[in-house]
Amino acid sequence: MTSTTLLLRSLTHFWRINLAVVAGVGVAVSVLAGALLVGTSVRASLRDLALERLGRVDHVVTAGSFFREALAGELLAAGALDGAGAGAAPMIALEGFVTHQESRGRAGGIQVYGVDDRFWAFHGRGGERRPAPGEVLVSGGLARELGAGEGDTLLVRVQKPSAVPVSSLHGRRDDLGRSMRLRIGAVLSPAELGEFSFRPRQGFSRAVFVHLARMQRDLEVDRKANTLLLAGVEAGAAGASAVARIEAALRGAARLSDLGLRVRALPGPAALAVESTAGLLDDDVAAAASAAAAAAGMAGQPVLTYLANAIRRGERATPWSLVTALDPAALGVEPPAAGGPPPIWLNAWTAADLEAAPGDAVTLEYYRWEDAGALVTETADFRVAGVVPMEGLAVDPDLAPEYPGITEATDLTDWDPPFPIDLGLVRPRDEDYWDRYRTASKGFVALEDGRRRWGSRWGRATSLRVFPPDGVPDLAAAEFGDALRSRLDPLAAGFVVYPARELAIEASAGVTDFGEYFTYFSFFLVVSALLLASLFFRLGVEQRLREIGALRALGFDERGVRRLFRAESAALALAGGLLGAAGAVGYAELVMWGLRTWWVDAVGTTLLVLHVSPPALAAGIAGGMAAAVLSIAWSLRTVARATPRALIHGAP
Repeated sequence: MTSTTLLLRSLTHFWRINLAVVAGVGVAVSVLAGALLVGTSVRASLRDLALERLGRVDHVVTAGSFFREALAGELLAAGALDGAGAGAAPMIALEGFVTHQESRGRAGGIQVYGVDDRFWAFHGRGGERRPAPGEVLVSGGLARELGAGEGDTLLVRVQKPSAVPVSSLHGRRDDLGRSMRLRIGAVLSPAELGEFSFRPRQGFSRAVFVHLARMQRDLEVDRKANTLLLAGVEAGAAGASAVARIEAALRGAARLSDLGLRVRALPGPAALAVESTAGLLDDDVAAAASAAAAAAGMAGQPVLTYLANAIRRGERATPWSLVTALDPAALGVEPPAAGGPPPIWLNAWTAADLEAAPGDAVTLEYYRWEDAGALVTETADFRVAGVVPMEGLAVDPDLAPEYPGITEATDLTDWDPPFPIDLGLVRPRDEDYWDRYRTASKGFVALEDGRRRWGSRWGRATSLRVFPPDGVPDLAAAEFGDALRSRLDPLAAGFVVYPARELAIEASAGVTDFGEYFTYFSFFLVVSALLLASLFFRLGVEQRLREIGALRALGFDERGVRRLFRAESAALALAGGLLGAAGAVGYAELVMWGLRTWWVDAVGTTLLVLHVSPPALAAGIAGGMAAAVLSIAWSLRTVARATPRALIHGAP
């Protein structure tokens, strides 16, 4: 009789107890392999969800402010996106708040996307419904949350963009939002990009899609966007990363207007003005502009203009006056000797209004926003150092930046600044000054004195004046603008390029390995099943002690007996592993159902499906079988050591 025949007959003769061993191994394999399948399924589901939401997006360019939507086409033309299927699409992406008019249901933290045909073409979609100017398309998750359907009305409110920092004096704290009343044109399914999101997130997407032109009109950002979607960007031949290539192309394509800056020739003096839509030049921009001017052999003059509530001398006061801080040399005067209150030069109109003369003391009252958010009134004492005639800088309205609610007003009484103002203090002579001189400054202080009082983290200059040596030729503004632009980095000005697809895949892996988690969670069950299988196998062996003794007496040594029983345990483990493979799929499906329902907070989404991964299943089967064979071998470590006589008598 061969060993193989003996093995087969032993397996069939002791089938009852072997069946129990197979069942124990099968349970252990089911739990172990099932846990690995759960981990694989969670990662694969989250990865599929992330990629479905991205569509064709590989990289995203965002900015803290709005830029030209034409920048998308310029990046393509620059050759930065030369991968397979390269494409770019501009859009507006803001967070908003929606109200369902019919049910009055509300939802916050909604992603509001302003899109047009370029968005759908970018994703290769031809037949999907586009939002008309008066319509909004809603994601399925948000529609279910609000109980909304096609034809219903949504009020969509988003934050209104403002180039002027909200925490600065002229920031609009009272006008932060814009509302759009839109009819729901369709509820988009995931296959129709209803789950679109270029930022990693779990759970159902809560998004609405609005026509780009409608959003631009309501936000007053004509032909502008704040997000670019990019696809098909590959690493360069020199090994440069895709992000580095996009950043390099962005540095070459971005214009000053994309950075919120402009250079213009002033109509009066032979000078150029560098200005910001924020009303203040930050220190980096001011330094770059000064360096560009110096490199071109031109002088640069920082200017800081601020609104004073009043200029007072004794009982007399001139209300709501602009005061400019600059180098006194620009006025053609010399600063007085140090000591005493800082100097101020009044224009002739203001000096006459206050009946002030050189040497008189005056006080400026002005508003300041504290970091805590409180508006306070501060004062500063000055001494009149001189009177500037009503010519040159004294009547130059371009010293002041564009102050929303002020500079565009026809009359002083039409002022609508974002801070309290008592227009009852305005006199007819003040209206006459406004009609004639507009925003011409009524007083001038030294630059450092003004910066010390009115500078902020947003900047310490409202503009920089550049004086070409030969006047201002027609191309001077454009040439200097190009020189300034070459010294500015869009990435330092708020532009961000990030690899959306790479980050989404990385985020889909999660911080919790559910395979390990459920392996640990099921550890007791696995050990119990293996222990049970080992005990059943040992019980079967103990019932066969006489058989073992006979085998030893017939010439089988201790090593041969061990090989025989190890072969039996391996055969039973293999049968249990095959049985456990089917059980592993069922166990994993049960756990995935639990993650979609009872434990949904653990993963944050119900969009999980089972992914039967052959490598994970094979690893679980192999691990379970190996553990079973080892545990059975351990349980038999003393049986084969007994003498044949003791075994035949049934006493190991």
